[in-house]
Amino acid sequence: MAFFLPPLSNSLPRKSLRGEGARTLFPRHRFAFITLGVLAIFLAPSFALIRSAFIYPLYVHHPGASGDVAYVMADGSAYFERLHAASDLIHLGRVQKILILNETDSAGFHFTKQRSCTRSERAVDYLGLWGVPAASVIAIDRADDTRFGSLSEARQVAKRFPDLSSLVVVTSAPHTRRSYLAFQRSMPSATRVEVYAASPPIESAELWLPIWVEYSKLVIYFFVS
Repeated sequence: MAFFLPPLSNSLPRKSLRGEGARTLFPRHRFAFITLGVLAIFLAPSFALIRSAFIYPLYVHHPGASGDVAYVMADGSAYFERLHAASDLIHLGRVQKILILNETDSAGFHFTKQRSCTRSERAVDYLGLWGVPAASVIAIDRADDTRFGSLSEARQVAKRFPDLSSLVVVTSAPHTRRSYLAFQRSMPSATRVEVYAASPPIESAELWLPIWVEYSKLVIYFFVS
């Protein structure tokens, strides 16, 4: 008796090698893409060049800035960077006076003077190290409303010096566009406002601070200033 087996191709379902391969490879490729994306998000900001690129939309700089006075934006870890840049403007003959905020909080013990000094006194001393005499520095009082720091500074300068024909605002690179906006909207229309960045974005003392915070503040200032 003869037995005949049906062809294997007819008895078993045919597998699509192409479909099987696609189902096997696609999840692997997708996992690789997701991994690379996550690494890019977390590692890219670790490089100064990339962080400075993120800062550039916030960056405004008038290299030939000059005016009646220069105002140095207060606070922040980059304050002394800003003071140094303002001293350059004095020596270049671009401005005659430097305005700073009168910050009366203690900045620690001064061993030479044998007493505690305020932050404003430290600023005047620091400018003196760069050859700026104390007589060229004017401290203006803090505004009563300080909810919006930079905006309150701009309004206080406008209140104290309403007749300025020109003003140079000195601040750090990530802070320049927001400061420019605050002073343009606070100073009289007859006052020409320019911004002088203390350093390029990649050299800024604020390079490693959270950049998204500055973008958020810029949006807020656009509506409240």
